[in-house]
Amino acid sequence: MTQYPGAAPETAPWGVPPVAPPPRRSSRRGRLWAVLILVILLAGVVAGQFLRPLPVRTLRLTTVSQHTFTGTAPVLPWPAGGQAAVAVDGLGSLGGSGGEAPTSTASVAKVMTAYVFLKDHPLPAGAGGPTFTISQQEAQRLQWRKARDESNITVTAGEPFTERQALEALLLVSANSLAHELARWDAGDDGPFAAKMNATARELDMTHTTYTDPSGFDPATVSTAADQVKLLTAAMKLPAFATVVAEPDYLSPSGSDAKHSSNTLLGKDGVIGGKTGFTSAAGGNFVVAAQDKGRLIVGAVMNQKTTTGAGTAIRAAQKLVAATEQALVSVTIARQGDVVAQIDDGLGGRTPVAAAAPVTVVGWPGLTVPIAVEDTMPAHPVSGDQPGVINTGGARTGLVLKESLPGPSLVGRIIRLN
Repeated sequence: MTQYPGAAPETAPWGVPPVAPPPRRSSRRGRLWAVLILVILLAGVVAGQFLRPLPVRTLRLTTVSQHTFTGTAPVLPWPAGGQAAVAVDGLGSLGGSGGEAPTSTASVAKVMTAYVFLKDHPLPAGAGGPTFTISQQEAQRLQWRKARDESNITVTAGEPFTERQALEALLLVSANSLAHELARWDAGDDGPFAAKMNATARELDMTHTTYTDPSGFDPATVSTAADQVKLLTAAMKLPAFATVVAEPDYLSPSGSDAKHSSNTLLGKDGVIGGKTGFTSAAGGNFVVAAQDKGRLIVGAVMNQKTTTGAGTAIRAAQKLVAATEQALVSVTIARQGDVVAQIDDGLGGRTPVAAAAPVTVVGWPGLTVPIAVEDTMPAHPVSGDQPGVINTGGARTGLVLKESLPGPSLVGRIIRLN
């Protein structure tokens, strides 16, 4: 039947109302599935956050990261001739004089001989070490060495020397015979040992140094004051070396030969070690180690024109050490118990860390000293543990936890991004 405009809507036959369409069950089912998938995804994310490894805890500095000493940099009393250099371990060089042209080392070379031997044959500070014997060949060279005016002690074939006794003869009375015997005991002969000396010099960044023999009597064994400062700084960190060069006297293994150390500055101006050297080609040489305000001062004076030994170099070095000690300044930047760092757990947690002792910075006017923390954190740190140290230009002060580290929070683990 045709429906005309404006006509009443057509009704179902016999007056029955039209039937409503059934509800869209597929749309409701889709929403339920979407909610279920979302729940599964959220559960997966939460589980994943719990299963992920926790962030690495980080020790962070909360105090100043550097300290600058006010004033003008010190001017040291450099010798008029030759070369000189001074440095403070961990802080750097205070300068030098005389350029960097290599000059003969004389017996200062024996610092490297001892250093190489001790690296190959480690020796505890108070131990005697293994025993070696003097070769027939070296014993026969004694008169020849004396005729060449080499520094020496009397040795006999088969005479026993412990490692410590050999180092004492080498470093305290500068015995050339022991320098060559140490080379033989270590590498079989002078040549291979000199190769080790040169390789070690490269490792220490001694770029102007060449060794041709273990005693330094050969004028072709050359170095600079700056290079010798690098070497003595490294050598003083070997306990056996530092112990030997601090001894004021030498006593031969037989007890028949006693001599004073050639380092006449021992015990003066904080001097704790050193090595002299003299030949007509090298002039007077001296390397020295001193300690002041807890810091190691190392100096070298080379190529002092003289015919009477290392005295001129020793006196020049004494002036440099005294002036350096006078220039050093110590400043306390944190008291014991002051908070200087914190542990960041990576989840928003911060735990304070305090200084276990007063934190001081040593330097000289014009110097900027960096300050940093070094992490030594135990696996499960609690209150009172030491999670690290604070480093002020090479000086290290312990840190202590003021409270136990809390465990990571539930919310923190779920919402973390790292």
